[in-house]
Amino acid sequence: MTHPSSFTHTHLIDEIQALLDPLRTMHRRHQDALDKHRTADGEITEEEYADYEEARQTTAIEASDTLDTVVKRLELLVAAPAHRAFTIALKGPGHAEGANPSLFVVNGTDIDDAHRRLAQLPSFRRWLADIRNPEATGPSTDADVVRDQSHAGTRAPGTYSDLRNEQARLLAASSASRPTPALPLPGPPSASLPRSR
Repeated sequence: MTHPSSFTHTHLIDEIQALLDPLRTMHRRHQDALDKHRTADGEITEEEYADYEEARQTTAIEASDTLDTVVKRLELLVAAPAHRAFTIALKGPGHAEGANPSLFVVNGTDIDDAHRRLAQLPSFRRWLADIRNPEATGPSTDADVVRDQSHAGTRAPGTYSDLRNEQARLLAASSASRPTPALPLPGPPSASLPRSR
């Protein structure tokens, strides 16, 4: 029997790896964009300076936007209850004829919570309207879920649509749009509190 702590450990490694892979890809792409304007010694010539600064600004903006998403995904990992990746299998085109279901990965507390969160994502709604069944305008229902192929965790990358970044971006945007509550003004000291001398 698998010990719960080893299950949690494996889950966290999988989640962190899923965060690191796109970050490494972005970092390499940013370095390549900046290296185009550097000499072999890593210097920036006067002729390349303006283009280098423009590339630096563009990459910095993307990195900043990505940071919000990463922070939100990390917050979900340490939330109580913890959110983790779930693969939701849904009936797609040709399901009645034996076609494989379409797989989507989102974070949730359990399969049902993950399905509810999946149903809120714009790209999933587009899939419902355009790909699965253009005539079906209603939301995805429990009857659409292929239970025996839905599970905690993920399969090999590329076999599913990973919507965790979209989910985190929407959560980060909604957190940023909420006003920060004002701190209460301190009241007069209570007579029952001891006073320092």
